[in-house]
Amino acid sequence: MKSLFALAAVSALSLLPLQAQQPIQLKMGDVKVESPVSEAQKTPNFQAGDVKSKDVPNPRDWLEIEVEFEVNGPRGAVVKDLLFRYYVGFRDTTGTPRVLSGDVKHINVITSEKTFSVAYVAPNTLGELTGDFRRFQPNSVEAVGVEVYYNGVIVGGTSTKGKFWEAISPQPGVLGKADTPFALLWIDRYAEVEKSSR
Repeated sequence: MKSLFALAAVSALSLLPLQAQQPIQLKMGDVKVESPVSEAQKTPNFQAGDVKSKDVPNPRDWLEIEVEFEVNGPRGAVVKDLLFRYYVGFRDTTGTPRVLSGDVKHINVITSEKTFSVAYVAPNTLGELTGDFRRFQPNSVEAVGVEVYYNGVIVGGTSTKGKFWEAISPQPGVLGKADTPFALLWIDRYAEVEKSSR
């Protein structure tokens, strides 16, 4: 009887890797994305050995945009990659509406788990838009949106103001975490990001 249970257990375990290896097929609505949260973050101050410590009296402000998301699918399955396209709407110093955009490609996303994605806008870009290179006021952001793509097809998204980016041609300016000084922070909070080839 014991050998029968052992055989059943081994058989069940041997099926798990096969299930996880099957490709997931996603359609619109399979990636549920919560409303984006945007806030200012100071440039992080890291300490390193064997170098002189230097005071940075005025760390600059970055715009951080974070979304929580969950991929619908069998628990524990892995989606090879998801592309998050971020949009941020501002009014520049002349009052003209402007939209910044950028992509973050997440890899090995586990289904049926709450996960986070994050993107940033650099201090210089914020300064060019708002005219203030020292301080950034998060309330100067008028709208934030995210579209999620799987194999080139939209499978989810969210926006604070409809598809505002369709009325204004977006320009580059949104960066993935890996391209910022925040790259080493909060690693286990965010879905893994594909490293850029540059």
